[in-house]
Amino acid sequence: MLIFMLFIFLGATTWILGRSGGTNARNQQDQSTANAMAQAREALVGRAATDANRPGSLTCPDISNDGVADGVAGNCTSFVGRFPWKTLDLPELLDGNGERLWYALSPGLRDNPAAEPINSQKALELTLDGTANIAAIIFSPGPPLANQNARPSNTVADYLDGSNNDGDTTYISGPQSATFNDKTLAISREDIFRTVNQRVLAEIRGIDDNAPGSPTYGLRRYHADFGSFPWADSGSDGFGDVGTITGGLPNKELELHASPTPPTPPHNPPYSWLSLNGWLPLITYQRLNPSLARIGIVGSSNTMDVIPCPSSPCP
Repeated sequence: MLIFMLFIFLGATTWILGRSGGTNARNQQDQSTANAMAQAREALVGRAATDANRPGSLTCPDISNDGVADGVAGNCTSFVGRFPWKTLDLPELLDGNGERLWYALSPGLRDNPAAEPINSQKALELTLDGTANIAAIIFSPGPPLANQNARPSNTVADYLDGSNNDGDTTYISGPQSATFNDKTLAISREDIFRTVNQRVLAEIRGIDDNAPGSPTYGLRRYHADFGSFPWADSGSDGFGDVGTITGGLPNKELELHASPTPPTPPHNPPYSWLSLNGWLPLITYQRLNPSLARIGIVGSSNTMDVIPCPSSPCP
């Protein structure tokens, strides 16, 4: 009896340890997947914020599995494909099963003039589980399902499951099953433009804090020229109206007083892309006093207080 009980104990212990080991392995796979997807998300948000001509735009997917975005001048060959890790200057990103990540892009955010205007109010095409205004979705395709035995390939259906591979802009997430094992990470419009908004406000402000040289454009250049910030625009004509504290940005006045010799990127006067992408009507402006202004963006909590730049570097 004692020997029999010992065998039962050893068998139960082995079973428990086996399950524990399997759980630990799955947890490690899941963590690897989450880390790769988070890194991809961070790279896309950073790329959107630093684009020279269309802040908020995103790179095209990779459809040839070489890590490079596919398309001509930002016009994507496809809006779903593998994640373009080389184009974004990243190491190869693999999920916990050793598969490269996949990526869907909202067409309205492609980096091409046909997509303009690109701003924080633009309606986007992608949805995930019914949630609208999704900028992009990152996928971990997971191990192949029963009907995905053609891997490796560049065919979407060999990696993404269910309605995620039907070519439309409607995507879904879990639950995990024998017929669906995609993992998704959505990047919303707000995720993208929360960072881009700060870029827009900084360009309107003018030269960065601690940047060398005197102000060459924006509100700080205006203050350097006139000793005060401009009045707000109450008539939507781009010019300040004397005595108006709160209103629109007097952008035409700021353009008139930009440096005739633009500084090098990323500090070029931004008025061209701000106008082309519909940002100027979205800017709120307050002249709190002659040496303090506050700028913001309609529909956003992003604001920035602007003080003069009386010396070089700007304090």
